[in-house]
Amino acid sequence: MIKKSLARPGYYRTTREERGIALFNERGDEIKHVRGWTWFVPSCFGDVHYAVDLRNESCECSDFQQCGLPPCEHVYAARIARAKSVECAGCGRKVRYRDLLEVGSDHLTFFEGDELCERCAIDHGVL
Repeated sequence: MIKKSLARPGYYRTTREERGIALFNERGDEIKHVRGWTWFVPSCFGDVHYAVDLRNESCECSDFQQCGLPPCEHVYAARIARAKSVECAGCGRKVRYRDLLEVGSDHLTFFEGDELCERCAIDHGVL
């Protein structure tokens, strides 16, 4: 059975928002917060990544450069990634909720309930 993907539209039309949702669902693990309002979002095709500025809702992709508004699927995917992320209490990076580890009681550096990325949890002896 062939699986159709909204991120790789064929003969049928989809909205940019639908393609952004599909892009996040399929490749959300590849969306990375760089700093401030900037996120790197993968292309729907191949190994290309685009810088998305969520403050200005702009993207480097040719679709956005040619059309501008409404935002491209990369902006929509970055919006979802931002909404599903929180800052690590250790390094301050934005990390997806599911990738955070909660600090338990009796820790000298962090408060109970603080959330850390895996790297900070290892570095600070939480794991």
